[in-house]
Parts: sequence; C-alpha cells; structure tokens
Amino acid sequence: MLKIQDITVAYGKKTKSVLRHFSLDVQPGEICSLVGESGSGKTTVIRAVHGTLPEGGKVLEGSIHYKGEDLLSYDENAWGRLRGREISMIFQDSGAMMDPIRTIGSQFCEYIRAHDKKCGKKEAWQRGVTMLEQVRLPDGDNIMKSYPFQLSGGMCQRVGIAFAMAFQPMLLLADEPTSALDVTTQAQIVRLMMDLRKEAGTAIILITHNLALAAYMSDKIVVMKNGEIVDQGDRKKILNAPDDPYTKKLLDAVPVLGGNYYV
Repeated sequence: MLKIQDITVAYGKKTKSVLRHFSLDVQPGEICSLVGESGSGKTTVIRAVHGTLPEGGKVLEGSIHYKGEDLLSYDENAWGRLRGREISMIFQDSGAMMDPIRTIGSQFCEYIRAHDKKCGKKEAWQRGVTMLEQVRLPDGDNIMKSYPFQLSGGMCQRVGIAFAMAFQPMLLLADEPTSALDVTTQAQIVRLMMDLRKEAGTAIILITHNLALAAYMSDKIVVMKNGEIVDQGDRKKILNAPDDPYTKKLLDAVPVLGGNYYV
C-alpha cells in the first residue's frame, strides 16, 4: 500500500539532512508506530508522505509510493484529490491549523463538501455534528457554531481528529494525536482509530512518545534517533528483545507491571 524507499530529507540548500535513508512498508490495515526523542525525524516522515513538508523542505533522494503511484511526482491538483479522502493527517497542534475567525461548522462543512461534491449544506452540517460527537465532544451542534478560540486545546485537538477521520481514509497519519487529551478521551480516540482500522482497512502511521500506546496499538514499531532508524520490527520483538541499546534505554525509562512490555 505505502512503500517508502531510502528517502533523505533536508531543509534549505545549506542545511544538513534531517532525515536520512528512511525506508518503511505499510500494508492495508497495519498500524506502525514511530517512536523516539523530539527532533528524531518522526514528523518529517509523515509530512513527506502527506506532501506538506514546511517551506524549504525537500526529499533529496529516495521514493514514496502509495498504491503504486509516485507521490513525489504529484502536483497540487493531484494532492487535492488524494488528501482528506484517501490520506488524512492528524496534526500535533490541530488548533493551529484552523482559521480563528471562522466557525468550526463553516470550516468543517467546507472540508466535507470539497471532498464530496454531491453533499449539500445540511447534510455536511449533520455529518460534521456526528463526527464531533464521535470524538467525545458534547453537543456537536453547539461546537459547530463555535470559533476555535472558544474551545480548549484538547477540544480543538478532537476537532482536528474529527476532520481527519471524516472520510474513513485508507491511510491515516497521526502525529501525537492524544497528547493534549485526558486519559478517558485518549482511550476513546484510540478505540476510534482501532475501529477505523477494523471496519475500513485503514493503515495508520502513529507518532508517539508513549510506548504503552505503541505497545497496545501497533503491529510494528520503528525507533528513530537523529534522523535515522536505529531499530525496527514487530512489536513483540521491539518491546521484549530490542537490538539497539537506545531502544533498551527508552524501554528502561518506562514503568512496567509484571516485567513484560508485550501485552
């Protein structure tokens, strides 16, 4: 489904590479977690896949193929047809991605109708309300009428998650999706993502610092440091028999009940 082959990413002409020789295969319905310290290149990976590297960012070498198509050759029109429907992204700070002077409803309806030309305004509004309530936002109709600055950071994060999951994408890129949420809401969002994988065959690339979350959700785990992969494999191997000393240090920093990482 998704094949990343030996990509190197840099920002600016004189800036050293921030991601080097990264490769990853993700199959339909598979969940892969990228873990590692801040600045290790995790977000750069999914932004390269999403075609939204910050200004000056460029894939210098390697390839990214989705369903056999070369994403690095896509223009904005091609990306416009793909993003939102087939490939969606949950940004780490979803509140910052929304227009502060437009209501949630106006933005959500525009988003839905942009990807579904046959959808009318009333239907788009109701679909937005339904998605907001699925991410545990009470009174979705009232949230639709609200402005982003009227919501808390956690509520804005849930709005961003609702946007990303609205069309049951085939590939979901999730950048620390639960970091701003309380424990109860985190559990609900995790269940929604797991249900999406089960019902729609959605593949998920999850960025997280939470090794417990990675252990629970993932089929395989990739450990990154300084822009490179230092360890990777299925979750049982990585959590119980890692090869790299850095992975062992990450695991040693996590309190574990029963002495076994794998549940």
